[in-house]
Amino acid sequence: MINNLDFLVCPECKSQLHKSTGTELQCVKCSNKYEIKDEIPILLPPNLEEFKVLEASYHDQEAHHYAEINMINSYHVTHYIEKYLNIVNTLDKNSILLEVGSGDGNDANLINNSGITVIQSDISFEMVKLAKDNNKVNSKTVYVVSDAEKIPCNDNSLDAIMIVATLHHLPSPINFFKEARRVLSPGGLLIIGFEPNSWPYFVFYPFIRFVKKIIRLDRYIKSKHSGVSIGDSETEGFSYSDFKLFLNESNLKLVKIQRIWFLLGFIHTILSIINSKLPSDKIIKIPTFIQKIIIYIDELILSIPIIRNFCWHWTLVAKKK
Repeated sequence: MINNLDFLVCPECKSQLHKSTGTELQCVKCSNKYEIKDEIPILLPPNLEEFKVLEASYHDQEAHHYAEINMINSYHVTHYIEKYLNIVNTLDKNSILLEVGSGDGNDANLINNSGITVIQSDISFEMVKLAKDNNKVNSKTVYVVSDAEKIPCNDNSLDAIMIVATLHHLPSPINFFKEARRVLSPGGLLIIGFEPNSWPYFVFYPFIRFVKKIIRLDRYIKSKHSGVSIGDSETEGFSYSDFKLFLNESNLKLVKIQRIWFLLGFIHTILSIINSKLPSDKIIKIPTFIQKIIIYIDELILSIPIIRNFCWHWTLVAKKK
C-alpha cells in the first residue's frame, strides 16, 4: 500500500506531515493538525472560506446522486471523457496524476494506464469516500480531502493534473492555475475538462429561469435534489479570453483546446431539469444513435468561425514551460 505521506504536505506551509496519532497528521513546521477519517487525510486549511464550506456541504449531501444529476454515463458525455482520458493513458509509467474535484471517481475508474499513481482529491469528504468505495481498478490510488486553491503537494512533484467540471466551482480560478504551475514538474500537463462557456449564463439560463417562474414549475413539482451548489449559482462560466488570461498569469502554455456541444448543450440542460423532477426509474434517456448524430452535427457547427465560440463547454490541455 502506498504511503500517503510520500505525496502529501501541509496545505498551509507546504512542509512534511507525520502521523501524530492513528487518526491525525501533524505538520512538522507549523504544527497544524489534520484529521484522518476512514483512512482519508482531510487536508483543508484551518480557516476555510465560507464559500468553500458551503460547496463541501452541498456535495456531501449530493454525493450519491452525482452520476444521475450530471448524466455522466450518457454517450454524449462519455464520448468527450474518453478524449481527455486518452491523454492520461499515454503518461509514462510511474507518473503521478492529481485529479482535482474527483467526484465519485468515475473518470479515474476509466483510466487504463495502471502504471501511474492517481491522487484523487475533492473538497467534499463524502465524495472522496464514495470514490474510494467505487475504486475497482487502481490499487495505487491515494485519496485526500483538499482545497483546489491550496494543493497539498510539493513543488514540481506532479506529472499531470486533471480537473473536470470543477474549475467553475472555485472562488478564484486564477489561484488554482498558479497552484497548478507550482506543483507540476517542468513539462507537466494540466488537463481541464467540461468547463462551461460564459454566454449561456447571460442568455439561456436567465430565459430558463424566467420560463420556470412563469409556469411556476417548482410550485407543483419538487426536485428530488437539493438545488444547486453555491459554485453553480454564482459562476458566470469562462470565455476563451478568460482561459488565455489564466494561462498567461500562471505562465502555462496552451497545448490544445476543444469546443464541446452546441445543440447538445440545450438538450442536456433541459433534460437535466426534467429528470431532476422524475423518479430514478423514469428518467428520460436519448437513444445512443441519436446522440451520435447530434454530436456529428455539433462538431460541424463548431468548425464554423465565430459560431464555434458559442460552444457550451471547453476542454483544454496546458503545459508547464
